[in-house]
Amino acid sequence: MPVALFGISFLTPVDALFAIAAAAPLAALLVSERRSDRIRRLLGLRGPGRRALAPVVSALFLLPGLVAVAAAQPVVVRQQLVRERGDAQAFFVIDTSLSMEASGGPAQPTRLVRAKRLAARLETALQDVPVGIAGMTDRVLPDLMPTTDPALFARTLAQSVGIDEPPPSQAYKHERASNLQALVPVVSSHFFLDSTKRRLVVLFTDGEASPDLELFGLGIGRNIRPVFVHVWAPGERIYDHGRVDPFYSSDPTSEHLLESAAKLSNGTVVGEHDFARLRSAARDIVGHGSISGRVNAYARVALAPWVALAGVFPLGFLFYRRNF
Repeated sequence: MPVALFGISFLTPVDALFAIAAAAPLAALLVSERRSDRIRRLLGLRGPGRRALAPVVSALFLLPGLVAVAAAQPVVVRQQLVRERGDAQAFFVIDTSLSMEASGGPAQPTRLVRAKRLAARLETALQDVPVGIAGMTDRVLPDLMPTTDPALFARTLAQSVGIDEPPPSQAYKHERASNLQALVPVVSSHFFLDSTKRRLVVLFTDGEASPDLELFGLGIGRNIRPVFVHVWAPGERIYDHGRVDPFYSSDPTSEHLLESAAKLSNGTVVGEHDFARLRSAARDIVGHGSISGRVNAYARVALAPWVALAGVFPLGFLFYRRNF
């Protein structure tokens, strides 16, 4: 259990009990000095005095003490005041099935790349609304819970969103792995805070998904009005090291599937090149509300490596005293 002291938190405070180990070298020093005193008295020699032992005692106490502090894992948590909407949240769900790897040519941006660019632009346009990221194939898994931290959003978008992330729950071979019904659990699986009144789901997809929409309208339209962004262009192919994948061909009817899903869920379909309409549709759903402030712990700086490094000084002193 973390313990805080003077603004510093210790993740494993029990490990600080290692400081008790200082008793062993101090006891050894005491025994050694008593034996040396007896020998000096027999030979009639004068002792060095207690002041000469003070640096040694300090070093023997300081070395295990520093190791104990490092073992307790001290950290400093940086905090900042975050101003954001408390009544609205958004989730950007990005289709990561294999068809999103299609592009207009070997050197052209893929559908997934274009979808991520659109997501980044829309997040900037909704700066006051916490936005999360999720990947979708035949299931939806969150990569980032709603946040207004643009750096965290950009890093997650770049590093966590990729083809087959998450992988499909089963092997589909040459069949379509994405399923729009995967959005249904978003309503009931605590993607959003219970207190969130305005909820926005934006799905970036090429629409080349399973045509089964039997369960789609049961839970989506009543609580969430999704926005479907159709990331698709005619004639796109999947290229593997410059070679065309013979098992893939684009589906010109993909937009019709999205329109059917939008009709069932009271949603909206937007083309990838109509960003103004996309921004307007998203803003209409989240609306405008009051902005509140909260303290957010956004970075944790580990001090253990520096504390352990400081142990070099008492250890070096002890080696120097022994050898010189």
